[in-house]
Amino acid sequence: MTRTIYIYCDGGFGNRYNAVISGLVLAEAAGLEPLIVWPTNNWCGAAFEDMFADPRPVVRRELSTFVAEKERQHHLMVEDHLGMGVPNQSPVLFPAFAGLLDYVAASDKDVFYYTALIPPCMDPQAVQRQLRSLRFRPEIVERAERFVREQAGGEFFGVQIRKTDFGASGADDNNLFELIGKCPDKRFFVCSDDKSVEERFAALPNVAIHAKRAHVEKLVDGEWTTATADQSGRVYACNVNRSAVSVIDAIVDLLILSRSKVVKTSNSTFLNAALMIQACGGVAAATPADVATAAA
Repeated sequence: MTRTIYIYCDGGFGNRYNAVISGLVLAEAAGLEPLIVWPTNNWCGAAFEDMFADPRPVVRRELSTFVAEKERQHHLMVEDHLGMGVPNQSPVLFPAFAGLLDYVAASDKDVFYYTALIPPCMDPQAVQRQLRSLRFRPEIVERAERFVREQAGGEFFGVQIRKTDFGASGADDNNLFELIGKCPDKRFFVCSDDKSVEERFAALPNVAIHAKRAHVEKLVDGEWTTATADQSGRVYACNVNRSAVSVIDAIVDLLILSRSKVVKTSNSTFLNAALMIQACGGVAAATPADVATAAA
């Protein structure tokens, strides 16, 4: 009987995208039956089928529901979030893919798999093949394509300014605002999870903003970094509540970014997802230094 790999998708969209893609790579290589576990919660209120057109096996389960069956699964996870105390290995720490396959083969149990990052040992071509297989819903793609046609106009820079859950590690929007203002002959697409940031940059004549129907909100009163508990009871200094509409609008941003000369403003998994999509099309990425050069 074929074993199942539970591909647990946690956190925001970028983390989940990495989990799905890498989980499918491992499932194919190890001969496992993939089951995508995609909870809808404050981290990501959009269901898998809200974003993807693929009729894949998906269940909506919170991490806490796996505790009772922990002895029935072979664990590959970057962190034991709930302190289950089960033997496990982090998939991102295997130096070679063969070692990852050996670990999977060392048990006849179903596999519980979670990572927010794609393991470096995975074949880039296999990763790209699974990325291409995840087809976004056509209406989401059309929104992005229409924006590029009507608002971007030719070559443009893409700037993501991550703020809400990054705290002091967020992008330096003041510096970026100054740099972009010094490049009046260049076109920029700016997106952010903070509504006030987008409103500020929209005042620049060379900036296009994708008008969102919803932005990230706070889960409880307080700051963006106020400690909050998620639906599995885990407490993080991350006070975010991403509705389904806000996540879908962010996917439109993601696809627009993938069509741009991306300015690397952070190491967020969301921005890196745009770069992965872009890599399939072979578009070059830009750095803040490139923008500064253009401003000189």
